[in-house]
Amino acid sequence: MRPDNLLIIGASNNGKTAIARRFQARQTPPEDPEAERSRIPVALIQAPNGPRIPQLLSAIVSALGREVAPRRNTAQLRIEAHKAMQDVGLRLLLIDDLHNIRGSGVSSMLVELREIGSVTGVSLGCFATREIAYVLRQDEQLANRLEPFVLPRWRTEDPDYLRLLATFERYLPLRRPSELTRSDIAARIVAMTDGLVGGIASVLRRAAAAAVRTGHERIDAAMLDCLRPVSSAALEDLAQAAGA
Repeated sequence: MRPDNLLIIGASNNGKTAIARRFQARQTPPEDPEAERSRIPVALIQAPNGPRIPQLLSAIVSALGREVAPRRNTAQLRIEAHKAMQDVGLRLLLIDDLHNIRGSGVSSMLVELREIGSVTGVSLGCFATREIAYVLRQDEQLANRLEPFVLPRWRTEDPDYLRLLATFERYLPLRRPSELTRSDIAARIVAMTDGLVGGIASVLRRAAAAAVRTGHERIDAAMLDCLRPVSSAALEDLAQAAGA
């Protein structure tokens, strides 16, 4: 009777937004010029900073291609948002950075999210850091309706990690092979980035740029040593060293 909902939990810079955008792009149907109205099965919005219900509803209306009329109260925005979801045939609403809604009065925001599914039948696909657990404690009903999935960090013993590095290497504009899947290089990259995919992409992009500038034309331990740290632990060590 209730729509299925998913909550993807992962550290910052671990690819949550990229997953949401890629999924939305893959589910966007081609435009039909003869159709009376657009069909939007999947929409993506950014969670507001704080439990601000009008901003949430306005974001939904805008994501569905509607203009938000000025001086609308919350009740009017709710009616407009629910109608827009039904008009375009929305089936899944993706909400990025859901942890941002925390703050005084968050209970009302959680009820609003719960009612989106109850009233419209639209499923929620939410993306958040682990801080969302503290938020959802205030609404057990919504928490029970969200199936959690933890987005893991990459590890050297994970075969998919080596395939990820191999994929990156195929797209690097370098003349010499880098052999990123070598155990020492793969382990060095994980250590530099805390296993976060955003950090991995940043390290490889910067190392490739350095390899081109220097004429080295490959990523190896020497190129990685030239880079500044990007992991949270390394940045903390750098900050402590600077303050010593």
